[in-house]
Order: sequence, then C-alpha cells, then structure tokens
Amino acid sequence: MATEDSTGDQLGRSAALRLQQLKGQLFEVALVAATLVGIVSLLVLFAYISVDAFRPGTASPAWFLVYLGTLVAPTAAFTLYARRRPAVRTANAVAFAAVFGGLLLSAVTYAVVDALSPYDVFIYGVFASLPPMLVLAYDRTTEGQAYTGPLILVSILVGIGVAAVVDGPISGPLGIAAEWIMYFGLVTVPAALLVGTLTASRRGRRTGAVAGGAVAAGGLAVAGASIATGANASLLVVLFSAFVVPTGYVVRRSVRTNPAGRVGLAGPFVLLGGALLGAALVERFGIETPDTFLTPTLVLESWDGLTASNAGVYPQIVGSIIIVGFMAVLAFPVGIGAAIYLEEYAPNSGFRGRLATLLEVNISNLAGVPSVVYGLLGLALFRRTLGFGTGIVVSASGTLGLLILPIVIVSTQEALRSVPDDLRQGSYGMGASRWQTLREVVLPEAIPGTLTGTILALARAIGETAPLVIIAVATTTYSPPSGLFSSATALPLQIFAASANAKPEFRHGVVPAAAVVLLTLMLLMNATAIVIRNKYGRET
Repeated sequence: MATEDSTGDQLGRSAALRLQQLKGQLFEVALVAATLVGIVSLLVLFAYISVDAFRPGTASPAWFLVYLGTLVAPTAAFTLYARRRPAVRTANAVAFAAVFGGLLLSAVTYAVVDALSPYDVFIYGVFASLPPMLVLAYDRTTEGQAYTGPLILVSILVGIGVAAVVDGPISGPLGIAAEWIMYFGLVTVPAALLVGTLTASRRGRRTGAVAGGAVAAGGLAVAGASIATGANASLLVVLFSAFVVPTGYVVRRSVRTNPAGRVGLAGPFVLLGGALLGAALVERFGIETPDTFLTPTLVLESWDGLTASNAGVYPQIVGSIIIVGFMAVLAFPVGIGAAIYLEEYAPNSGFRGRLATLLEVNISNLAGVPSVVYGLLGLALFRRTLGFGTGIVVSASGTLGLLILPIVIVSTQEALRSVPDDLRQGSYGMGASRWQTLREVVLPEAIPGTLTGTILALARAIGETAPLVIIAVATTTYSPPSGLFSSATALPLQIFAASANAKPEFRHGVVPAAAVVLLTLMLLMNATAIVIRNKYGRET
C-alpha cells in the first residue's frame, strides 16, 4: 500500500513538473512571437516610409544594375571577407567609425557654429576651457587633491559667466579677424593638442610636439590654399581638423598595431568609392534616377511651402541639434548628480532618509507622466515665471530637459546599484576617500549603464512634438537659431506642419523624406552614445 502511494506521488510530481516546463516553453514562445511581431511591424513601417521618400519605382532598371555593380556587390563582398577574419573585422569597424564619425562631427560642428556665430562660440569656448586647464595644471603639480572634479565643473561655470560679461566688448574688435581663424581656434587647435597628447603618451614628448605642430601647420596650409583658390576656408579647415586628421591618425595607428587587419581599413572607402562611381556612371550615361524627395535640397535649403521639390529642412535640422545638445548640457549633469547623491550620499534612515525615499518614488512616477504635462510645466516656468520669449532655444531645451530628467536619474541609479559593494569597500580599505572612490572606481564601472539611459533619453527627446507645441515653438522657420535666446524650431514640428499641407506631394513625399532624415539623425546620435558606451564597457 505504501509503495502504491509513493508511486502515485511520484507520478503526480512528474506531471506537475511537465506542466511547469510546458508553461515555461509556451511563455518563451509567446515572448519570441511578440518580439518578432514588433520587429516585423517596425520593418514594415520603415519600408513604407522609405518607399514614399525614395520612390524607387520611378527609376529605370539600369539604375539598379549600376549601383548593384558599383556599390552593393563590392560592399557585400568586402563585408563577408571581413567577417571571416577577426583582425580585418576589427580594423574595418575602426575605419568606419573614424571616417563617418569624422564626417558627422565636421558637418555638425560647422552647421552649429555657423548658426550661432563663430566669434561668440570662440569667446565662450576660450573662457570655458582656460579655467579647467589651469585647475588640471595645478592638480598635476600637487598631490592629494580630492576635489579636482568639482573644481573643474565650477571653473567651467565661472568661465562661461565671465564670457557672458565680456562677450559684448570683445566681439566687436574680434570681428575684424577672418572667420576661418575662429574655426581654426575652435577645431584645429584642440585637434592638434589631442593628437600631440596621444602621440606623446606612446612615443615621447618630442614626437608628440612634432605631431601636434604638423596638424596646426596643416590647418594653416589648408586655410591658405582655400583663400588662394576662393574656396570656403572655414568649411575646409573644419573638414581637415575633424575628418582628415582623425581618419589619418586612426589609419596610421591601425597599420602599426594591427598589421594583419590593415586590409579592413579599405571598408569605408569601398562604400564611398562605390557610391561616387555609381553617381558618375549614372550622370555620364543619362540613366533615369528615382524621382526622390530625399535630395540635397531637402537637407541644405530652407522651407518652401508652395513647391515640394524646393522644400528644405536645414534650419529645422540645425534647430533640433542645438535644442537637443543644450538639453543634454542642462539635464545630464543635473540628472547624474541627483542619482549620485541619492545612491551614494543620501542617508538610509532619519528624516533625510525618508525625504530621499520620497524623492525616489516621485522621480520614478515622473518618468511615466505624459509629455504634454511637461509642456505645461515648461510654459509655466519659462514663460510665466521667468518671462522668456516664446519659442526660444532655452525654453525648448529646458522643457525637454525636464522631460528626460527622470529617465536619466533612474537609469543612472540602476547603473550605480549594479556596481558591486566589494569594489567600494576595497577602495576604502586602500585609504581612498568617498569622492576618490566614486571618481576612480564607481563611476567608471557605471558609465555603460548611464550611457544606456542617455540613449533612451535622446531617443525620446529628439522626436517630441507636444511639449514644443505647448510652449509655442514655431512650426516653420527660415533660418537656424542664432543663439540660445533666439527663435527656433525642430524637425518633428515641421513634419507635423507639413502633414497638413493640401498638396499630396507634401503629405506623401516631403513628410516621409523628412521622417527619414529625423530617423537618421536619431540613429546617429544613438550610435555615438553606443560607441562610447561600448568603449568604456571594454575598458572596465
């Protein structure tokens, strides 16, 4: 009898175990199916938008054959070749990051500085960089300076404040100088210092000084040649400093450190060369191209609400970059600082402990508040209370900064919590202070998680429309913002306004093309943050 009861219990447990396993498998299948449905839906949406923007059906078959032979086939063959060889794959990834990152940096730097006035940016750049350089120089001459980090932040703020005071008196006499000199000081000089420092750390100070001097001399040579030929000296100086110099440095270093993968350095040039060769062949033989709305006019010209082929969103692109960039300057230091205080310094008991817990609960709740509410908050704060003008950069950036602040705080808190306490205790055991432990141990380990939150925050902010509508940001402007207190607009607002245009070519042509530009801008920003996150992840 006992044997029969034991056998029945075993059968029951076995059946329950199989049922639990079946439930787990069904749940896993449901998760995979939901993921696939989401991915397929996004791909269908992107394909629909891309077809409306590019209109590939209007191109002749010869156009597809040309680019298949000059661009797709060579790039695919080189990619397959690189994937099978780890050294080549590594060099290829580095080359792509250097080439396209340099092009992106050059374009953004020139567009933003040109919009804000090179002279004003130069003044603020000089006064914001000199004080922290002095702090770092003093720190290197002394030992045991535990407050260098906070002093650097304070010195930057002091420098910006001084620049705001002296900008008016200095900008007048400074305006006598040529514009390219400002770009030389803003881009070429930092590039020369960076190359010189990196070279000196590996090959000695004398070699570093020679490398930095060569970069500066090259910038002057490019400016002189541009002036002699009548070209845009400012743009070419920026391209040389932010594209040619980093690409050359990365290529030379990869050849020296990774000789087995040097073939991978040709990857981006295969892509660019194939695109240029295809364009040359199409123009040479008069092949019919797609009647696309994604043209240079769209990204380089101002808006035209009457003719779709003349519509451009250049002011909106620059406005989005400036708004999101200044938003990051406002929100990220505050959010990361708040997260550090709540995780590392706030007490766990007493009145201050209860207050910190209350703050954490409210911050977590604010992350789910609709964006329209933040628009009302921005309207009350910047327009009603502070008296700022409607639709200016500061109001737009501040409102979006309030929107993403809870996301930054929560993600940074989670990143700090993921750092093992053993690392903190080991640092304290070596005699380090709390600030030194935070700076040298905790923050480096938490940077990948913090940058993940940054990616999420940027992705949400750059596509927001409702808060900007509430604070009366213009839907259409015909010039980029000239300062933080000037009127600006953002690309999502222009897309929203164009979708109501009575002409079908705007709704079904310009709007999808502008959406592709917005998606590209968002992906480039996110890719930059991902590259930085992965770099710190590998180092830690």
